[in-house]
Amino acid sequence: MFFSSQSDSKTIAFGNRLFERVSRLASNNSYENFAPQVDDPSQFSVSNPFVCAYLEARSGRQLTETSVATYENHLGQYLLFLNNRDVHLLDAELTDVIEFVEHCVDRDNRQSTIEGKLVAIRELYGYIRLRTDAADVLTIDPIKLDDIDLAEYNTPEKIKRESLTRSELRKLFDAMDSYRNRLLVIVATETGLRNSDLRNLRVEDIDFNKREIHVRNPKNQTPYDVPISDELAVELKIWCERYLDGYGHSGQGENKYVFPSQHGKKLESNSSLNNIVTEAAERAGIQEVIGTSEVPVDQSKQYDGKTTTREWHRVTVHALRHTCFTLMKQDGVPLPYRQLIANHQDPRTTQHYSHGQEEEFEHVRERFNVPR
Repeated sequence: MFFSSQSDSKTIAFGNRLFERVSRLASNNSYENFAPQVDDPSQFSVSNPFVCAYLEARSGRQLTETSVATYENHLGQYLLFLNNRDVHLLDAELTDVIEFVEHCVDRDNRQSTIEGKLVAIRELYGYIRLRTDAADVLTIDPIKLDDIDLAEYNTPEKIKRESLTRSELRKLFDAMDSYRNRLLVIVATETGLRNSDLRNLRVEDIDFNKREIHVRNPKNQTPYDVPISDELAVELKIWCERYLDGYGHSGQGENKYVFPSQHGKKLESNSSLNNIVTEAAERAGIQEVIGTSEVPVDQSKQYDGKTTTREWHRVTVHALRHTCFTLMKQDGVPLPYRQLIANHQDPRTTQHYSHGQEEEFEHVRERFNVPR
């Protein structure tokens, strides 16, 4: 026996698993023989070749730039957890993933956050099994991860977000410190675009004649179009033709971003855009903290390196998206049309409204009264 009969059962189980892993490592010599080729590993902060290859393969195809960063963060935490236990990525078992989930619960991660981490882990192992030479030495079955029931864990309640009132929106618009920022939040409120879609919006994505915006690379979804009002189309046209070239300290070239940074390039992160909104909400007197969460040590560098808790604010870019669809509902825009604009449409609910996108968009314009 590896341990005496007096030993704790958990210790015995862990010891036996450790013994099996050491034996497998000895027989396989090294997992480096199975490492996939990565074209540019320097683009990622993690060094594990399997994670890098997975992120590189999905980047731009199934995952947007922002989603890649989120997956990289989730998988980086998982790798750190395994490394602290001297467990190799390929040698991890279902028990290790469950204990990682428990580790996240102990750190007060919300259920939705843990769900995101599990999705990343499951898809990573699915990629390793189907796309690499390490399939035969992989211990874990990715499908088994679906058996983990997060409802069994006591996680913090989901933060409830409330939409802004029309009066609060006007205060927010008035509190913006530049024409660019004011126009940016108006676009966010009228279209419901996500943070990354606003930052990636280019001049060529706006059809001023049709009064539509093309969303070219939405989060985990196919490209789609959203309608804009006559008033917003005019405002955007004036901004793009008269003021955009003079904004920032350097030219953008041919592919111009509609809302560039002050240096003439794209706003690089979700936080950079969120800061614009949250700070304006503070000035407008409509901001409040609606929750807090612990910042893991490995993520504290994203803040000031010392922060241990993160504050969740009521007024954010995501809150503007939520406000957009709440106001549409108040103005009588039918659910299938709202789903169309949100890119959440279900064919079963939209089949009775198949009059063509242009007619549906015009219906939205007639009903949706966006405050200015």
